[in-house]
Amino acid sequence: MKKGDLTKFLISFNGQIEYVMFPGGVFDDQIFIQYDVVWGPDWDPISGLNSSISQMTTSGRDPERVVFNLPLEMNFSSTNVFGWPQVIITVKARNAIGGDSLRGYAVVLLPTTTGEREISAPIIRPRAATVLGEWLSWLTGRYPELADPKMLAGGKENYLLRTESYGSVLLKISMVSKDLRKLGYDNQPPVSSSNYRD
Repeated sequence: MKKGDLTKFLISFNGQIEYVMFPGGVFDDQIFIQYDVVWGPDWDPISGLNSSISQMTTSGRDPERVVFNLPLEMNFSSTNVFGWPQVIITVKARNAIGGDSLRGYAVVLLPTTTGEREISAPIIRPRAATVLGEWLSWLTGRYPELADPKMLAGGKENYLLRTESYGSVLLKISMVSKDLRKLGYDNQPPVSSSNYRD
């Protein structure tokens, strides 16, 4: 194949969703997470899971941290960087009284440069539209949920959404690419000033 015939590049993501952090502490009996991957129209998934759900877990010695270590591995091919893959993480709690209830969502743009990255993303949860709704959410511990959390990746319909910040989620992800630079895209990590020499 000649260089001019090259039209697609390959991207591989490999890592894990390590833990969820709640600064005020964890007050639920059991917590679990699920993720969904969203990508643009020019992207084709080759292998890996596009969605997954974790085990139930509780906080350990650190009352503010819930560890999951949920593996995340995906391979894509694409002709265009538009619609770079994003991960939508949904955090839920299960208790004996109310069943499953939402604790929040996090949106993570997967790394665009080669190498390993540690990414911390804020967790947001929708707020009720009325004062009565907010009072009922506080009383029951059940918060409004999105019909389709993938809408958070687009950003177009989100301007009317009322949310509040509620903790963070930490991921460790590495990215490897093939033929991306041959198609004119520079995805090398920036050179820090301490490593640069004249």
